[in-house]
Amino acid sequence: MKRMIALAAVFFSATVLLAQTKKHGKNAESRTSEVKFVPMNVKTGLWQSTSTMTAIGGIGLPPEMLAQLTPEQRARYEAALQARNGAHTSTMTHKECLTQKDLTTNPFGKDDEPNEGLECHRTVINSTSSDAEIRETCSGEASMTFMVKIHAVDREHTVGTGEGTATMGGHTMKSSIKFDTKWLGATCPAGVH
Repeated sequence: MKRMIALAAVFFSATVLLAQTKKHGKNAESRTSEVKFVPMNVKTGLWQSTSTMTAIGGIGLPPEMLAQLTPEQRARYEAALQARNGAHTSTMTHKECLTQKDLTTNPFGKDDEPNEGLECHRTVINSTSSDAEIRETCSGEASMTFMVKIHAVDREHTVGTGEGTATMGGHTMKSSIKFDTKWLGATCPAGVH
């Protein structure tokens, strides 16, 4: 599954969690809380984020897709879901360029990649120059709840955690993420956005 378009390295890992199990099409409604967004007090430029995500279980297919599978395909699908029931951990490192515009645009106030069949409500619980806490709940074809916390240790270092649960097709996936993001320099190389 793809992540929402990451606003910048500071928010990359947080948005990964918000979107890991969320992408499934286009044109859903997303509503946002009215809490005032405060930009984080971090430097612009090149950032590197290392995130470790653990997922337990897996989400299923929507009923209409399951109905289209042959008995053999359904058996293979069910076997694959059973095989994924244990915990899976992955670590990724990503570089991202953070601009002044990125800092002043609320990354939690819009859904850049809408989802068909889902209605989501994003709540910014806390937003200060050093901390952000966001909760997103979705309902429809799937039900999902995500909570993400980001802390700017200083202007060159952020850390964060998140956890979420997604249920679709009678199967549930629980996930957690920890990330550490560090400023590498004021200049971004060509090709890094």
